[in-house]
Formats: sequence, structure tokens, C-alpha cells
Amino acid sequence: MTHILEEERKHLLDLLVIAQQRLNTLKEIVATTNHDCSGSDIRMAIGDAITPLNIALEDAEAL
Repeated sequence: MTHILEEERKHLLDLLVIAQQRLNTLKEIVATTNHDCSGSDIRMAIGDAITPLNIALEDAEAL
């Protein structure tokens, strides 16, 4: 098992908190959106949710 420095662990946890917040926003958008731009709103929210996860993945790969 790899030892992770506390600073790196905090950074990854912060990114995961951001990702969770954005996933919650995505969930709200999917639950409430019902108009012509719904698909666009959902795609943008998915992109927003994925971004911090991709950053966390890149950072974790370096460990």
C-alpha cells in the first residue's frame, strides 16, 4: 500500500468534496429540468461533475 502525504490526501479529499457537490447539482438538474435546453443543461452539469474527478485521477496517478 502506498503511503500518501497528508497534504496530498487533503488535496484529493478536497477534489472529491467538489466532485460530490457537482454531482448533487447534476442530480438536481436532472430532477427539475424539463424544457428545450434540458439536454444541454445535463451535458454541462456532467462535464462540471467529471472535471474534479479527472483532476483527482491525474493527481492520484502521480502517487
